[in-house]
Amino acid sequence: MEQLLSDIAAAPDGEFWFATGALMLAALATLIAAFVFVKRARLMTDTPTAKIRSAPQGYVELCGYGKMLDGPPIHAPLTHAPCVWWWYKIEERRTSHSNGKRTTRWVTIDQGRSDALFLLVDDTGECIVDPEAAKVIPEIRQRWHGSTRRPTTGPSNGVFGFLGKYRYVEHRIAPLHPLYVLGQFRSQSVHHNFDEQSEVRELLTEWKRDETALLREFDADGNGEIDLNEWEQVRAKAIAQVREKLADQAAHPDIHVLARPSNRQPFILSAVPQETLVRRYRIQAALAFAGFLVSGSATAFALAARGLL
Repeated sequence: MEQLLSDIAAAPDGEFWFATGALMLAALATLIAAFVFVKRARLMTDTPTAKIRSAPQGYVELCGYGKMLDGPPIHAPLTHAPCVWWWYKIEERRTSHSNGKRTTRWVTIDQGRSDALFLLVDDTGECIVDPEAAKVIPEIRQRWHGSTRRPTTGPSNGVFGFLGKYRYVEHRIAPLHPLYVLGQFRSQSVHHNFDEQSEVRELLTEWKRDETALLREFDADGNGEIDLNEWEQVRAKAIAQVREKLADQAAHPDIHVLARPSNRQPFILSAVPQETLVRRYRIQAALAFAGFLVSGSATAFALAARGLL
């Protein structure tokens, strides 16, 4: 210990302040990280779980399962497996020589992340999820090697799966897998501005443009014009058609969307259960705080050794 104190006291000013500054930054970073992890864990435990049908507008917590929207399916780029979300990275092993030393490192040559919309479904309804900028915790994480820039096969369980110049990493969430989400929820009604009279007028105006078809259907006496009684039949059919349209729209639920909050609150999409996620954040907070204590103590020790504390 005495030798360490004397070494610190005798260290050049430049080296001392560089090392001490690094320790100070480490202490600050780990302290901030500890508070962030604690805040996330508390946010997840304090936010009540809502149902999609009755969820309030704003920041909410939802639980359900992922499902693809109608239309082209989502496939992961490397394994081509169906999924609702994916992320991938391709790395190349490169070797360099400098001053007689050989150095090998992995260099990222390609990566990407899904931004495709998908559905979150619970027992009361469904909402569209926009995963852009979300913190995603997937349930499937795969890594394997190969000899080509793009993989020609999927992950291998054998020893040869760890050989090759290229390394492939893919994360994804499979359809129908349970999901826990925190994000900004908003609903939009598909029929809240429905005006029956206006709709009837627009429909009648459209029918009048095709006078031949109007006469063919409603000119019962064949005199080449629509009289008052026949016009009432035209209006009755227009009203019936407009009301049928309203009934069809009312049969469909409002459109719900979950996306990134605008006030910088956490946006989390997790295939890991809430309890597991909270436990992880608490462990990470404890480790970060331990790092703060170690780096902070080392900083104080170094300053004391120089007589600055």
